[in-house]
Amino acid sequence: MARLDFEGFDELEKFFDEVGKDVEKTDKVALKAGGEIIAEAQRELVNRSGKDQDHIQDNIRVSGPTESSDGEKFVSIGPNKKVAWRAHFLEYGTVNMPAYPFIEKGADVAGDRATEKMAEIYMEAIKE
Repeated sequence: MARLDFEGFDELEKFFDEVGKDVEKTDKVALKAGGEIIAEAQRELVNRSGKDQDHIQDNIRVSGPTESSDGEKFVSIGPNKKVAWRAHFLEYGTVNMPAYPFIEKGADVAGDRATEKMAEIYMEAIKE
């Protein structure tokens, strides 16, 4: 019967635990950075009214990274609850008003830049 002896297994396990933590941290940083690029594009695309009220432009936020039930990590990007109802009218339109989809268009316009920024962050993490 063959016998296997492993030396240094504890160190190897510790190394992989640390690498896992680094990957999680990098995921959070990359997702947040990519989300901010898309949020900025949305802010540029939405008009600002002259009324004295909360403006959609000032209330576009990027959520913290979360994980879906199937393990996919993501951030939510868009207007917060204060102005979401008005943003909905702009994005989808009404019976009397055409849609002005600044949320979708912002993601389309800045999606490639966001992906590039995220890739850059991952590449920096790999080099370290």
